[in-house]
Amino acid sequence: PQGQAAREPRVNVVSTSSIIGDWARQVGGEGVRVVDLVPPGVDPHTFQPGARDITNVADADLVLSVGLNLEGQWLRETLTNVRADDARRLVLGPLVDPRPAADEKGGPASAGAVLDPHFWMDPVRAKVAVSAIADELAEIDAGHAEEYRDNADAYLRKLDELDSWIGAKLRDLPPDDRILVTSHDSLGYFADRYGFRVVGAVIPGVSTERDPSAGEMAMLVDAIRQYQAKAIFVEASVSDRMARRISEETGVPVVGGLLVGTLGPPGTDVGTYEGMMRRNVEIIVGALR
Repeated sequence: PQGQAAREPRVNVVSTSSIIGDWARQVGGEGVRVVDLVPPGVDPHTFQPGARDITNVADADLVLSVGLNLEGQWLRETLTNVRADDARRLVLGPLVDPRPAADEKGGPASAGAVLDPHFWMDPVRAKVAVSAIADELAEIDAGHAEEYRDNADAYLRKLDELDSWIGAKLRDLPPDDRILVTSHDSLGYFADRYGFRVVGAVIPGVSTERDPSAGEMAMLVDAIRQYQAKAIFVEASVSDRMARRISEETGVPVVGGLLVGTLGPPGTDVGTYEGMMRRNVEIIVGALR
């Protein structure tokens, strides 16, 4: 039927993350179908794709990924195993001036070291990625290029408002209280943008795929005491087992519920990027004030 044909998406997009998938939905509007490979609430570092994911990649016109080793081996294998030759691939991380990951001592990483993939924790860098998605959709579906760019412009204004809102929420938080201890090294971009210091992570490094050593845990305990950290922040998609051990030793509470690698369930107030960022800021300010 003609009505059914009219509802067919013009562009099929597969995103490796619900966060960048949300950006694609904001820019694409009704003409774009977006499928997120990693479901909400699942850690992207450890996710394993299934048969349906492979089918979705095979059917995609555009595959969006973060890169910078966020998706790791699983995405490379999926793309290799699927004949997605016709699909365009847009890797967003390298476009946003990525920062080096902190090394195990919390200092800056050396040249040529691992880059931090969690760039969406800075809304200004998110704007760069959103613009890149709009440009890509405009090339794939040139007849609706103006629509994509208009949608992107409206969304970029929302991201400016989000950035201003975060700055206002943090205005009364003294510099000495802007100390972050996290479940893994995932808030570096947020810290750089808003004047925080990340003094340590329960799992050193930008992935969650290993447990800390006894020596690394001892160093983290020392850092928590040295900087008088008020909280150990744990992401909703990461186990809090090791964080609770650190908490027992230091007396510093574990504060859970941060959403970093994934959005919350669709249709909830944390089911969008904006909502996720606002919730995270509320949690951080509530714990450190």
